[in-house]
Amino acid sequence: MERLPTDGLDRWNLLDPAVQQCPYGFYRATRAQAPVYRMPQTGFYLVTSFDLCREVIRQPDLFASGVSPMALRDGGVPQAIIDVYQTEGWLPEASCSTSDPPRHTRVRTFLEPLFTVQRVREIAPMIDSVAHELLDAIGDRTGIEFVHEFSHPLPMIVIARLIGVPNADLARFKAWSDAIVEPFSMMVSAERELECARLVVEMQHYFAGLLEDRRTKPRDDLLTAVARAGEDPELHFDMREQLTILTIDLLASGNETTTAAITSGVKLLIENPAVIAEVRADPRLVRNLAEEILRLESPAQGMFRRVTRDTTLGGVPLREGELLSVRFGAANRDEHQFPAPERLDLHRQQPGKHLALGIGRHHCIGAQLARQEIISAVTALLERYDGFALTPGRPGPQYTPSFFGRNLHEMYVTLTPRS
Repeated sequence: MERLPTDGLDRWNLLDPAVQQCPYGFYRATRAQAPVYRMPQTGFYLVTSFDLCREVIRQPDLFASGVSPMALRDGGVPQAIIDVYQTEGWLPEASCSTSDPPRHTRVRTFLEPLFTVQRVREIAPMIDSVAHELLDAIGDRTGIEFVHEFSHPLPMIVIARLIGVPNADLARFKAWSDAIVEPFSMMVSAERELECARLVVEMQHYFAGLLEDRRTKPRDDLLTAVARAGEDPELHFDMREQLTILTIDLLASGNETTTAAITSGVKLLIENPAVIAEVRADPRLVRNLAEEILRLESPAQGMFRRVTRDTTLGGVPLREGELLSVRFGAANRDEHQFPAPERLDLHRQQPGKHLALGIGRHHCIGAQLARQEIISAVTALLERYDGFALTPGRPGPQYTPSFFGRNLHEMYVTLTPRS
């Protein structure tokens, strides 16, 4: 591929919160001019076309996953953060999604059987029930803050029930979950990052106590499965690994991105009200709607990869050690793959073709759970309400500044009950 001029691209900065509110114009420009684009503000490359993103993901040994966004700043992770973990808790391991074999293989071998299609099918009634319980709590009110009252608690309650966390402790999980995710945004202050580390340590001690309880009093939950994995001679996860799996791979990964997808889904319905009638006319289309939500507003906008040997990508020479940010949010709106890519279309020939949940070695382990949570949420909402609108006089939807994710911080919604 011929390298194209990058005139004008440097006026954009993807680390600018204003650009992150709607990055799609920038993504279009980079796909057209330089789909492998060296970001002048950071020195690493953005990969923005569908074909090139897929090429990177399909070669996990050439483009490795073991990159921590927190370590990309000058000097790496601050010593003060490391000291908090080492003296007060456990220094977290890399998550499954940001690690490579052999550790990635060990963790994935454990996690994958927990979220099979069959297992998710079995728990779907529980997910449906959680959605309806949250709407019951809203009752007759027609104006709500959607994130706080519905889209955040739904996946949080689901994963907490699967893990085996008492309902009385759920109030603390929002702060803990935020503390895990925020440092990966690459947008937090040093003071907030230190605060996040202390909150994560607090959560580590909470889970360490529950793991000890499950070793003597096992139950049918994920806490027990993780505790047993610590005693398995093949897996033999130590406490540090067990806590990483619980806090990052299960709690944070099983919560934040799905919250983002559900919120974005309702925002898309507000912007495309005719879609509601389509789904009501053919409820099977709710599955296609879930895929379009994931495609159009990919909750994980990008993931890092490290070049393991000199190579070329899209005609751009890359040296060993250089970093790529594979931008799912750009690839999933590539006009060469998706006709009218900005349109919410329930009748695409391959509705699941997007890259929002990854492919290959790093395909999202919780993909089926995330899809079911979106489907359960949308189905329950459409059973109760004829339509949705942004509430006049309230702040408009604002995305939390993040280089990694696309999360609406809050969204005030007016609900129109079904007649």
